[in-house]
Amino acid sequence: MSQPTSSTQAHHPCPSQVQVNTGASGCGSQFKAQESEAFIAPPSIPTSTLQTSTPQLLQEGLPPAFRMGFKTWLIYRWKQICAACVLGCAVIMTGNVVGWSVEVSRIMEDPNTNFNFTQDDHQWLVSCGGIAAIFSTAGAGMLVELVGPCRLLGFMLVPAAIGWILMATTLSLPWIYVGRVITGAIGFMITTVAQPVIAEMCLPDVRGLLSSLTEIMVSVGMLLVYILARFLSWQTTTLICGVLLFPLVTAILFVPESPYWLLRRGREKMALRSLMRLRAPEHDVDSELSNIREAINQQTQHSSIKQQFLSLKETANYRPVVLVTSMFLLRELGGAMNIFMYAVFFFENAGVMLDPFSCSIVLGFSRLIFTVISATIIDKVGRRPLLLSSTLICSLTLYITGGVLSMEDQGIGWLPLACVVLYVASFGMGVGPVPWILLGELLPTPVRSIGASIVTSVFVVVLFIVTNVFPDVATAIGVENACLIFATFQLILALIVFLFVPETRGRTLEELQQAFVGNELLTPFSQTGRQGYTPAYGSTFPSGMSFPSSSQEKVR
Repeated sequence: MSQPTSSTQAHHPCPSQVQVNTGASGCGSQFKAQESEAFIAPPSIPTSTLQTSTPQLLQEGLPPAFRMGFKTWLIYRWKQICAACVLGCAVIMTGNVVGWSVEVSRIMEDPNTNFNFTQDDHQWLVSCGGIAAIFSTAGAGMLVELVGPCRLLGFMLVPAAIGWILMATTLSLPWIYVGRVITGAIGFMITTVAQPVIAEMCLPDVRGLLSSLTEIMVSVGMLLVYILARFLSWQTTTLICGVLLFPLVTAILFVPESPYWLLRRGREKMALRSLMRLRAPEHDVDSELSNIREAINQQTQHSSIKQQFLSLKETANYRPVVLVTSMFLLRELGGAMNIFMYAVFFFENAGVMLDPFSCSIVLGFSRLIFTVISATIIDKVGRRPLLLSSTLICSLTLYITGGVLSMEDQGIGWLPLACVVLYVASFGMGVGPVPWILLGELLPTPVRSIGASIVTSVFVVVLFIVTNVFPDVATAIGVENACLIFATFQLILALIVFLFVPETRGRTLEELQQAFVGNELLTPFSQTGRQGYTPAYGSTFPSGMSFPSSSQEKVR
């Protein structure tokens, strides 16, 4: 190979040392092969701005977005951002499924339908999507291993669109149930597939931001339905939800497949090409591919579903699965989905003197705005602080809401709305997005597909139960007592987070894979010297400040 002549080449060696047949030799030909696989060839980064590799920049204590400047950082990460945005848009459908529950009240009041609705139909139409999701999410891991996560996402959107169109055009109540089951099953399955693959595609300095996209898109999907339900008929709203999926199917076909999945399937050259399409030309693709391969090879062989189940017996594998499952269990018992899916019912029974559909829009905006804020600061603040503070505020606001509703004074009907808006805002900051981020970060590579299926299956089972029984429970004990129960579960979640959840900011997936190895039970990464622990890189301490000491890290 000839010696590089430009200063950029001198600082950034040829990104691929793996033998790939490009039809020519030398660094220049490999760059051509790389650019031909990319979406668009990005502009080059000035050598004066980018003198070191991304890991070196991260270890210096400041993310590339702050050290290089936003424009240069965007050039260096734009491929990952594009891929994550496309995959994240698929999760809008999950928000549509959750938000469409408010349309059930519209259907009951529609004089042009002859569905003979009952209160039982109301509850079952809201929750029946969760029944099918129990089975679809349980099988998601097997389908991911067979097809690949990106291709599977594209395939699933087609029947989902058909389900929405069926609901919008039918004149029969049973067919609405069928469409609801189809869209619910696929909607929650999409979340199961999208979250881990986004985490696998992203480097540590942008993983928190881009992993938050799924929760942002859920909020977008919910808000979209809330707004459409306020101004359009339920048929038009439902039809729009289906039609919007078709352009997305085409876009997903251009997203490169997960390099982790390709390596697990033994397709090393395809994994290399996938990384080259997701990384800037200056990135050391070979080193990253080697790290991924080493992380996979360190574990027992787990290419088959049976072997992944067997890998769950290992302590380092089942601990994070149990931890993430517990977070999702308590998250749903904390009442968030009941408020979102029964927003109209909740505000009517809480005595709020405003249009319940307008109140739903306020909730949707609150969740979206604060989820976006969370995404922008999560790589600065960290996962643990956001999640812990969010659960505590959610618990406090629900206790206040329950106390206010227990009072007989009807002159403060605005206060429940204010408390619920604060609850939703806090939910959007931490309880909503962070568990999904941890789902993609904490589950080890040997059991990532099966682990995600287990976690999401428990999530949808609990979701179905709580959404199905909520109207009966609220009628029996009162909305105020239901809020107090939700608040208690949020408090328990805060305790779990404080004791057991590690800070994942700035750590690679390979490092996190070692977090639960050993005999220590409380808060992995809390002790220095464990599994070669070093202070978390990617922090946002200003230049000149030192990293936290070991005692500070223990407190954190």
